[in-house]
Amino acid sequence: MGKIDDTIPDIGFIPALVLTIVFGIALQLAGNWILMLIAGALGALFVRRIRKAFLVGFLGVGLAWSILFVYLSMTTQAMAVANIFIGLLGLEGLGIIVIVISVLIGAMLGGFGGMLGRALYELIDEFLPSDSEGVEAPPPKPETPDNEEEVA
Repeated sequence: MGKIDDTIPDIGFIPALVLTIVFGIALQLAGNWILMLIAGALGALFVRRIRKAFLVGFLGVGLAWSILFVYLSMTTQAMAVANIFIGLLGLEGLGIIVIVISVLIGAMLGGFGGMLGRALYELIDEFLPSDSEGVEAPPPKPETPDNEEEVA
């Protein structure tokens, strides 16, 4: 068995972001907000840098929660509930602030989950044996076209 980074490809920022959004929506529908750490960590599997892992988790979970809040605002009375909560602070009609703060908290959970996941993957990779038995592979030699002869 190879290392985690050898097994799972680096697919790039945008595809990893889309996967994190899907993970965030699916895990949020499970009903537990703390699972956003896991959504961020799953998104971090597909990037190799810790900064990208934070951004993938932060933006992915933030967009996932935004999509869910837009859906809930259109189909249920989410804004009415948000206005009740903000009314407890004496601010009437500013229920959107509750939703924005909720999205920011979820995004931070996803970002920190991405950082934690990337750090754990790198730590685990240190202890996993590699397929190359610790020997560094030589760089590939450039190919020469068939019509050129190598001069000895």
